[in-house]
Amino acid sequence: EFIEGRADASRTMIVIAHRGDSGRAPESTAAAIRAALAAKADMIELDVQMTPDRRLVIFHDDRLNRTTNGHGLVVHRRYQDLLRLDAGSWFGPRFAGERILLVSQALRLIRPPCRINLELKRTRRPDALIRGVVRCLRWTRTAHRVLISSCDASLLARLRARAPHVARALLCRRRPGPALRQAIRVGCVAFHPHRSLVTPALIERAHAAGLRVHVWVVDRPAVARRLLRMGVDGLFTNVPAVLRSAAEAGG
Repeated sequence: EFIEGRADASRTMIVIAHRGDSGRAPESTAAAIRAALAAKADMIELDVQMTPDRRLVIFHDDRLNRTTNGHGLVVHRRYQDLLRLDAGSWFGPRFAGERILLVSQALRLIRPPCRINLELKRTRRPDALIRGVVRCLRWTRTAHRVLISSCDASLLARLRARAPHVARALLCRRRPGPALRQAIRVGCVAFHPHRSLVTPALIERAHAAGLRVHVWVVDRPAVARRLLRMGVDGLFTNVPAVLRSAAEAGG
């Protein structure tokens, strides 16, 4: 299985590089993935969207404007159009020429023992997205290292029906109690609440149901240590090297 049991007090929490090492390189690019691997992140989190020609790409925002030299909605642009864009110069001149990655390319870059969290964005074509993700995991032989997350529980339910062996996690931005119940209903192995929602009681309920708790997004060591003392199992961070040190000190 992707996760064997939950973390306990004797283990340090896992460090999850948010969009790669996005504090040191342009988010969601090959450079950010390489930096996260160098920082010894336990897992790398990346966002998945589908183009009109049904290619799966790694990109967070709905629009291209913030992190590329393009404009408009990602879901309105064919892959060949996206491939021409510069996804690195906005971060710094030495990253000029970084490209938007296909999911398959990202999966092949992330070598064991590092694991992968693919977050699926809401889509008007949920069945096509799930089919594409499952095919991609099969082609790259990475299903055993991948955790699929989403804030859309219906996407996770579709994934469970099509590929029950693929690990799932529900993302939570608000109302953690109902969200945790949803996560349990769709057979998740992990629960991903925002840091503002985390309480010892919530962690206890998740652990009692067999779910790990991975909290987003934490960049301050003091906050990381506090959450570790509360019993969280993992942290999403933009600075994985910093959080690695904090996790080891706290553990």
